[in-house]
Amino acid sequence: MDRRRFLKLLGTAAIVGGGLGGVSYSHFIEPRNLTITNISIPMKLGIAAIHISDTHVDTSPYSIDALITVIGSLKPDLVFHTGDILTEIKGMRDSQHLLKRLGELCETYVVVGNHDVWSGVTSDYLKYKLDGIENVYVLGNESIYHDGFWIIGVDDPYTYNDDLTRALENVDSGPRILLAHSPQIIGRAAGKVDLVLCGHTHGGQVRIPFIGPLWLPLPPKYTRYDYGLFAVSETKMFVSRGIGTSFLPVRFNCPPEIVLLSL
Repeated sequence: MDRRRFLKLLGTAAIVGGGLGGVSYSHFIEPRNLTITNISIPMKLGIAAIHISDTHVDTSPYSIDALITVIGSLKPDLVFHTGDILTEIKGMRDSQHLLKRLGELCETYVVVGNHDVWSGVTSDYLKYKLDGIENVYVLGNESIYHDGFWIIGVDDPYTYNDDLTRALENVDSGPRILLAHSPQIIGRAAGKVDLVLCGHTHGGQVRIPFIGPLWLPLPPKYTRYDYGLFAVSETKMFVSRGIGTSFLPVRFNCPPEIVLLSL
């Protein structure tokens, strides 16, 4: 969908949401209404993990200090960031600062998203920029064994840089958590991992009651995976609404979120 079409749909959403008042709310209030979503997935790992996505640090209304304060208060054992750390390359310094601060809280695992890639921030480039920062691991089509389970990360599926076969090359027995930016990875991951964590959709950003999201940046066969917890074969997948916004700084019936996972 082109931007002009999306703007027309947004105009419709504004009317449904209450005209000018709805526009004001969707721009000034809801994008700043950060929520905590609690999800329990019985993997018997005995850990609490934070899942964040789509921080878009250079266009987000949240300060890094504010995010770190909220995440730190939840006392996570691990943090998973599923991409779109920034919107444009100008956000690189803030991205480094955010990930450094997360690493000071606990081990943090990161994959890149489409906006990262479009800005020139590939997995290799991000590893280079984070060199020397402790407790932060960028997973570009690779895996790490952590305390009895596997953490697997693929490059952005939306830009067709993912290689799940390569990422699983050295993975043997044990629970498997896959980090991927776009939920379209489920077409290749179902039955191969226990849990997929992703973002990318922002939940649609604008969701009309009883209708759902006006637009999703996904191929048609994957638009059903707009937000929430799904089960596909024996694999569960959680799609986050994310924290920031892209294209337009609005949210309606779709507040930003930090996800606290009990695993």
